[in-house]
Amino acid sequence: MADQLIKVITKDEAFRAFAVDGTKLVEAAAESHETSRLATVILGRALLATEILAQATLKGEERLNVKMAGRGPIGQIVTEADTHGAVRGYVSNPDIEPIVNDDNQLNVAGAVGNNGSFQVTKFAPYSNPYIGQSIMVSGEIGDDFTYYLTHSEQIPSVIGVGVTMNPDNTVKAAGGFLVQALPGATDAQLEDLNEKLQKMPALATLLGNKKGPLAILDAIIGENNYSKLQSLGIGLAAEPSKDAYAAQLATLPSRELQGMIDEDGGAEVRGKFSGKRHHFTAHELDIILQDVLKREAAQKKEEAEEDDSDASNSADDKK
Repeated sequence: MADQLIKVITKDEAFRAFAVDGTKLVEAAAESHETSRLATVILGRALLATEILAQATLKGEERLNVKMAGRGPIGQIVTEADTHGAVRGYVSNPDIEPIVNDDNQLNVAGAVGNNGSFQVTKFAPYSNPYIGQSIMVSGEIGDDFTYYLTHSEQIPSVIGVGVTMNPDNTVKAAGGFLVQALPGATDAQLEDLNEKLQKMPALATLLGNKKGPLAILDAIIGENNYSKLQSLGIGLAAEPSKDAYAAQLATLPSRELQGMIDEDGGAEVRGKFSGKRHHFTAHELDIILQDVLKREAAQKKEEAEEDDSDASNSADDKK
């Protein structure tokens, strides 16, 4: 079964909520980027929070990009998601060594840092991008997304995300949630929600339940206290084909392609978001090079013809 995100509204219409099981998604991202144990947790949390944010704030064919720069040793964290359940991302330092806190647990906040910026860029067809910004408040990822939604989007919200690892560094469980207060929520209802959030079991424990994301919603809202609005399969965004990367190589100057052939005997292209590697042999590069040389020759011919035309017009003007 594919990973799943569920959207619901409480029967009293005080809150709407999202819950996601992204265990397979995070494991696939870890394999693609060959991330360390700590980097897997950080990237996984960011991917899950971004997917939830996309479902909560986008519509139609819109998509968003999130950049977190907390100035910690993990470096920059970049993620993207659309409305169809596709998400992708990377961290600057996927090989980061373990950093632990006093409880001997992975120190996500210490690796991410909280002395930097949090930026969300929304893209919509036929309009200019919208950029929203806030600050990193904790480096725990969920808290930083919560702060952004509450202060930049003016939406009272709580986002929680978690990734639990197995001893062999595979992903045991990965999931998250978002709860947003609707205009009719009372102070008493908000207080009751806060108590439930404080008492809820760990996400890994909840996701071990056969109910998956619904177990998260049961713990937060209460079983049978909500109505399902939407269920969506989620996963990593599709990897560009080798032909797509070949088209990008074809935009390089001929001298750079020739250098790859002469000095390296080929080239390896690695997708920044996917982590996938594509190898181009010297022969494959030479095929691309020949097309580039033809293009450059045509451009030179066109420029020469324009120069001749300008010179002829200048001579006519002097007569």
